[in-house]
Formats: sequence, structure tokens, C-alpha cells
Amino acid sequence: MNFDEYIDRREYPTLKWRAAFLNEHFGNPDAIPMSVADMDFKAPPAVIARLGQRAAHGVYGYGYRPEGYFGALLAWYRDRYGWEIAREHLVPSPSILNAMAILINQHSERGNGVILQPPVFFEFRMVIRRNHRRVVKNPLRLVDGHYEIDFEDLERKAADPNNKILILCSPHNPVGRVWQREELEQVAAICRRHGVFVIADEIHGDFALPPRQFVPYLSVADGENAAACISPAKTFNISGLVEAFTIIPNAAHRQAFRAFMEQYFLDRVHVFGVEAVEAAYRDGGAWLDALLAYLRGQVDFIRAYLQRADIGVSLIEPEGTFLAWLDFRGLGLEAKALEQFLAHEAQIALAQGYWFGREGAGFGRMTIACPRQTLERALNNLRAAVLARRARGGT
Repeated sequence: MNFDEYIDRREYPTLKWRAAFLNEHFGNPDAIPMSVADMDFKAPPAVIARLGQRAAHGVYGYGYRPEGYFGALLAWYRDRYGWEIAREHLVPSPSILNAMAILINQHSERGNGVILQPPVFFEFRMVIRRNHRRVVKNPLRLVDGHYEIDFEDLERKAADPNNKILILCSPHNPVGRVWQREELEQVAAICRRHGVFVIADEIHGDFALPPRQFVPYLSVADGENAAACISPAKTFNISGLVEAFTIIPNAAHRQAFRAFMEQYFLDRVHVFGVEAVEAAYRDGGAWLDALLAYLRGQVDFIRAYLQRADIGVSLIEPEGTFLAWLDFRGLGLEAKALEQFLAHEAQIALAQGYWFGREGAGFGRMTIACPRQTLERALNNLRAAVLARRARGGT
């Protein structure tokens, strides 16, 4: 559990660290890569050991998902969150975005609206538009450095009969909110009143930073008109290996989802993924607890650094995820100018705020699941670039 260990990820094909990727998106192949939401840490020792044993077997033919695989997941959510997931409600799927695309098609028609709460993960817009639906915005409100759901606006948007679905990002990427039970209950009440189907993306659910606690949406909401998408991919840094799960309590909805998966042969099994998921959920708890403590230290480090540096950049205090939402508006730069400044003068590749919707302009998302030395180098670069800009007469 040495999260300070530097691991050269360029030894293998890795999107986040690929020079061509950095050049394409930031115009700088040498920028410190902090835009992609995956971690620069080794997976839990139990996962590494289990994969090694499986690889040593030497036969990688067709496999299946044993009951122990599902049991490990069910026990994880029961023991950590008090959420009793019914085994029959679980449907494996290739990815969360894949599951969203299916659910969008099954619970709306072409031209219908899908409600988002920006600034929010940019690929949600992509999956909506590629499936010929409209993006309907229910923007979050930033109040005294804290993001809130605009419930009055959500009520109005949900009341429009053409708006059929809400995608709820919980915990929220990129702003780091961990929605509390009362907030989720209010979302559920509004959507139930107006017949809006809720798709809860809970891939960051395991990253609630203490003292915050993750509350699964389906543990407080009526599951007859909702589905949750979960995955161990982010939690254990195995996103290049494993699949996702869709939790669908409504039997008819679940049957339709399974039928689609079977029709397009999307229910194949990855033998290494099966081993990784079971090992992670059975034996990864202590590793995750240590990781959460390390991430809390990263947040504390950023906050203290920016306060001390006094460079016009501030941290929106995260309650969860391994992402820091930074407020650069004090630099007085337009979105594109800020993008150039960060990539070329500060030499940092951050996910730009406007990628998450116009509501994110002036902000940036930094992946902080990296060794402290990488984080400190990035902040030192930022400080030096701001001071150099000031010396030249910039803001």
C-alpha cells in the first residue's frame, strides 16, 4: 500500500500517459498527465496475486461467472453501505456507458429529453446525442464554494412530458459532491411525481471521503422507475480489465435489458476480469481504506498549498471521488486561454472545465490519485507559471 511509489506507466500502452494523446488534446506531449480519471497506483495486492495465479494456470478458454463472483459484490455493498442488493437484480454489462445507452433507448424515444446536472462528465452528453436524444440541463448551483442541486429547476424540467430520463452522477464527477440521503430522496420524489426514469451512475461510490458516506440511490428510491450502474473499475484501478453491473429492480425492465444484451452478444465473459472482481471485493477493503486516507491527505495538501501560494486558484472542497475541481477564474483567463496556459506554461494536462458544459468554464479537473511527488510537481509548475505571468504584466 505504498501510494508514494512512482510507477512508469509508459512501459505499456496507457491512454492517460500516451504522448500522442497528450499532443492531440493539449498540444504538449510532455505535460504532466492528470486529465484521465484513472489512478497511477497498483491494484490491491489480492488482485495482483489472484491474476498471477490465474495466468500461471495457462489455459484461458471460455469461462463463466461463478456465484462467488456475485456473492463478493453483494457482500461488499451490504457490509460497507448496508445495502442489500437482490442477486436477481444484477445484470453484468460491458461498461456503464454501454448500460446507459441501452437504458436510454428502452426508456425514451428519439427526440426526447435526458436531464443532466452540469458541470458533469462530458461523455454523458455523447451517449445522449449518439442515441438521438436531447440534452436538457438542470445546472448545479455554486453557493459559497459548495455545489447544490437546483430542485425548483429540476421540478420544472421533470414536469415537461418530453423529458423522460435523469442521469444522476453520484458521487458527482467532476465537482466532488457526495449527495446526502435527503437530497436523493428529494430527487426521487420529483422524478416519481413526473414519471422520469433515473439512471444513477455510481462508479465513484466507493470514494466518499470521511466523514462523508455514500448513499446508494436505490437504497432510498423506488426502484420501479430507476436503475443504478456500478463497477469496481475505478475503486480498484482495474478499468482496463473489468466490466460493470446494472442493477434493475423492475422485473420487466430487467428482462428487456437482458434481452438486448443477448441479442447483441454483449454478455461475454473475460476470465481475468472474473478473478479480479472477486478478489477485489473479497479482499480489497483494507487497501481501499488506506487509499481513502491517502486521498484525504492529497486534498489537504492541495488546499494548504493553494492558500499559501496565493496565486488566484482555489479548491472546490471535494466530498468524494479522486478528482479535484479547481477554480481558475481568479486568473482572469477565457476558457481557451486558460487551456493554453495550463498545457503550455504550467505544463499540466487537466480536463478543462468547459468540457463538462459551459457551466464549468474557468475551472479544471485534476486527477489526484497519483504519488504526492507528481501532485507537488504539478502545483509547483502552476505556481511558477502564474508568477511568471504576473511578472510579464498578466493578471
